[in-house]
Amino acid sequence: MTLPQIHPEIEEIRSRYHTARRELRAAVEEWHRLSNEVRPRLNATYQHYFGDLERELQFKALEGAELFRRVELLSIKVARGERLTPEIIDLVNQVVDKEYAKFKRRLREAFDMDTEQSERAAQQRVDLHDDEELVKMYRTLVKKLHPDAVGENAPGSEEWHRVQNAYRQRNVSQLRSLLTVLGVGDEDDHATDDWDIERWKTELDEVERRLQIEERKLGRLRRQDPFVIESELDDQMWRTNHAADLRATIAEKNKEIAENREHYREITGGEVPQGTDVVKSAEDQTFDEDFMKNTYFGQR
Repeated sequence: MTLPQIHPEIEEIRSRYHTARRELRAAVEEWHRLSNEVRPRLNATYQHYFGDLERELQFKALEGAELFRRVELLSIKVARGERLTPEIIDLVNQVVDKEYAKFKRRLREAFDMDTEQSERAAQQRVDLHDDEELVKMYRTLVKKLHPDAVGENAPGSEEWHRVQNAYRQRNVSQLRSLLTVLGVGDEDDHATDDWDIERWKTELDEVERRLQIEERKLGRLRRQDPFVIESELDDQMWRTNHAADLRATIAEKNKEIAENREHYREITGGEVPQGTDVVKSAEDQTFDEDFMKNTYFGQR
């Protein structure tokens, strides 16, 4: 009986394939560790030292941007020679209120809500597409990791708890990463017995492509806050200087706000309204689009 001939390149490709698979899993697990273990710890440390200053700065920045927007839209009308009636001023302010409402809600989530409130607000923002994807990925992972299938203390039990947490938090990105970590959809060794050289090349190209994506993703994460300041957080001198920088930036924002308040008074003859936190209806969105088209972007 003649045994089937194995293509001479297959052993090398198989070795590269399994090496890439191991590296892929390691990269995604590292991304998961940084995202779900290291980042919360660093954020908590940063919040401890600078939370009050950051909150003040973010709210001042939003206030300044919103006020600048009111002045900008009103100035465009004045430049066009229009008379600013109370009705027109009120319409402009309504547009800005609606435009900035979502940013105000996000800031309150970040700084004024407890964990449960933030998670509930985040869940309400999950759109239909993400929700469908989340359920699909969750079902796929459950089939592979359920304790009834693998045993309560099996190697996959830790991933099982990660999946449950990600699903409860509606975390599509984390579930997607867990799918990659676990290699769901990849073939086991027995299933690769019939692969020919072309199939091996195709599979190798795919796993190496995924590895490059995950390594770039990991690199981007490491270059972001708070990871880039991890060592500085333990440095008293750095903390002192950073706090001083935040206070100086807040002072600049206060100056900008005062200047734009004065500009608003000069244009309208009145004070800036308090503003409202609103959710746009379909009618509101149509109004906004028409307003912006006819009085702002259409005139630029």
